[in-house]
Amino acid sequence: MPIVIGILVALLISLGICLFWRSKMKTAKIAKTADNYIPANGFRLTVQADTYLYRTTTRRRIDRK
Repeated sequence: MPIVIGILVALLISLGICLFWRSKMKTAKIAKTADNYIPANGFRLTVQADTYLYRTTTRRRIDRK
């Protein structure tokens, strides 16, 4: 019985901590545009390069009539 009580107390304490942390995580707000991330003087692209993580090749036979 003491083990069950200890587990229940631990669960209640962890639930309280998680609910407290969750209540503090309300700083983000939904935005429809990225205006908050673009500086007032505009956006300047300094590097023009593509980095590909995967390579997919699709092949299809060409019918000759």
